[in-house]
Amino acid sequence: MSLKISQVDESQNQAVLNIEVEPEELEEELQRVYRRLVTRINIPGFRKGKASRDVVERFVGRDALIEDALEKLVPNMTSKAMQEKELDVVATPRVQVTQRDPVVIEATYALRPTVKLGDYKSLKLEQEQIEVTDEQVDDLVETVRQQMGTWEPIERAVSFNDMVTIDVQGIVDGEVNVDETGIDYVLVAESISPLPGFSEEIAGCNPGQDKKFTLPFPDDYPDTNMVGKECEFTVLIQEAKERKVPALDDDFVKTINMGVETYDELRTQFREDLLLQNQNAADQRFEDLVIKAVIEEADLELPEILIDEEIHHILGEQEEALRRQQLSMDSYLSTIGKTPEDLHEEARLPAIEKIKRTLVLRQMAEDESIEVTNEEIETEIDTVMQFQGAIAGDNSFGQYINSEEGRRSVQNVLKNRKTIQMLVDIAKVSSGSSASKPAKKTTAKKTTAKKTTAKKTTAKKTTAKKTTPKKTTKKEI
Repeated sequence: MSLKISQVDESQNQAVLNIEVEPEELEEELQRVYRRLVTRINIPGFRKGKASRDVVERFVGRDALIEDALEKLVPNMTSKAMQEKELDVVATPRVQVTQRDPVVIEATYALRPTVKLGDYKSLKLEQEQIEVTDEQVDDLVETVRQQMGTWEPIERAVSFNDMVTIDVQGIVDGEVNVDETGIDYVLVAESISPLPGFSEEIAGCNPGQDKKFTLPFPDDYPDTNMVGKECEFTVLIQEAKERKVPALDDDFVKTINMGVETYDELRTQFREDLLLQNQNAADQRFEDLVIKAVIEEADLELPEILIDEEIHHILGEQEEALRRQQLSMDSYLSTIGKTPEDLHEEARLPAIEKIKRTLVLRQMAEDESIEVTNEEIETEIDTVMQFQGAIAGDNSFGQYINSEEGRRSVQNVLKNRKTIQMLVDIAKVSSGSSASKPAKKTTAKKTTAKKTTAKKTTAKKTTAKKTTPKKTTKKEI
């Protein structure tokens, strides 16, 4: 592609180019558009695919042909101009078509910011001290015990932690807001589902009983349109059950398939599991703290285009997550009482933090000459495919991860992993040393293993956190 390129402006963080495609290049693309359109449109007096170029152009308009041609021309033009001007670009350029015939565009490129790193080699942070108490082991044992329990019918009045099967109707402002039958509901003290006080109203009722009561929507209710209103509930308790849990003995231990035979051995295994789990969590927190400290000491100015693109990426992921739940963004915004502008503003800080993390780690990897071998890339691809491929259930992910873009993504993941590990090793305080941080002092805190609810009771060895490369069309930083 032959282009005429003139530079309009360049600052530290962006460059603006005027790009004009040569007439013959435009004509070539218009001809491709014509060949595609002529087989798809119905023109009176002509069979499909038989109308000449000038007939098609009169029928749809030359501007329409050019508009179609621009879809391919513009990305090619901006990419070619970027290469010719040797721009180090970190985001998809903003494009404005200033002239259509011949095609002239103004492209604004976000340039990779200059990153000035602080004295990260002097960074020392104290790690958390992890311990597991008898009470925490007791909590985990009881959690597993409850999971192994069975629900058995009762005739008495229900109490907290019982499960009831109910028909429920809720009326707000004279209109039915809830109308469900045969719903299983576990009574939990101070539960906010469906509204605060619901469990308390059901407690004390008997199977077969009807009850009517009114509850207010709380001030922090997600749907702000409901705040200040009341819901009139009518509840029929069809049946009630209580959970029967097994005794804490060796027979109970054998049923949970942990590879141990006695209750004492089970407690020892749970203690080891909790220690491993919480040590890994502490390691992750330490890693995040180290990266945060390095970023705080770095000096860089971000292009607004780059921030906007990352915000768009974050909101796109959020919308996709809603779509998987069969929810639309409009209904979600209505429920939480926010506008698209609110979400955009909320995503700004996470976007900035993510960009800074990426750029700082990239600069550090370059300064430290951190490299990734082809063998390391192949090993990582094999590992990811064993996990991700099984989940995907098709070959689309395999095709992506083995593409040039996919391999580059894997390379970046591995390079980041090596860079982060280097930082963690630097920041760890050796025996007899004191923790310090440039400009800010960081104090250590003692951490005990927190209460854990696990659906699986089999202990697993936990490895360092991995990041799976994602298929994306977003410009890499």
